[in-house]
Amino acid sequence: MGSKSLNTKENQKSVLSQQVDARISALTEKGLDEKAIGRDSKVKQLNAKIRQVNGAMARIAFLEQQKQQLLERKEQRKAEEAAAKLEAKQSGKKAKAKKEEPEPKKAAAGKKAKAKGATGAQDAKKKGK
Repeated sequence: MGSKSLNTKENQKSVLSQQVDARISALTEKGLDEKAIGRDSKVKQLNAKIRQVNGAMARIAFLEQQKQQLLERKEQRKAEEAAAKLEAKQSGKKAKAKKEEPEPKKAAAGKKAKAKGATGAQDAKKKGK
């Protein structure tokens, strides 16, 4: 299992870079030109590992950035909820001071009228049959 630590990946990259430099210097001592060094399988392999480590480092950095953004959004949401609760408490105190009495008589009369109208409509249907 690979490491998910950015520091570890940086260390791996530095070790691989040193290995590539050592291999290139050994090949130049043998008298090979740059084109032949570029075709060397060991150099290609080390460069491929360096690319893999770079990709892993980019993924780790991306995930850390996403995690940080998520934490910021959570903190912002908590702050908004706290502000909403505080505002609700303040508006609740004002509502208690200005509390109005509801008019239950009008609401009850309206319900009775609706109920009578509904039964009358049912009676009309029965008579029409």
